[in-house]
Amino acid sequence: MILYSKPNCDKCEDIKKLLRKQNVAFEERSSGDPAVKAEVLALLADRPDAIMPVIKFDDGRVVSNDMGLYRELKTTGILR
Repeated sequence: MILYSKPNCDKCEDIKKLLRKQNVAFEERSSGDPAVKAEVLALLADRPDAIMPVIKFDDGRVVSNDMGLYRELKTTGILR
C-alpha cells in the first residue's frame, strides 16, 4: 500500500499514526517532491477535487480522504 501525503497535512499525519499504531505496512510518498506530486495528480486525473491523503492499494484501487478513506480501510480489514 502506498500512502500519498503532503507536508503540513493534519489528516495525513492522523492516518499515518493510525496505520502505524495498528502495525499496517505502507510506503509513504510526499507530494512535496515534484515527481510524487505529478504521480498522485495522474492517479487522480478523473477526480480533480480529491483530498489528501490518498492511498493506492496493492490491487491498484485508489482512495482519497474525501472518498471515505477510513471506511475503505475498515471495510477491507486493514483497520480494526
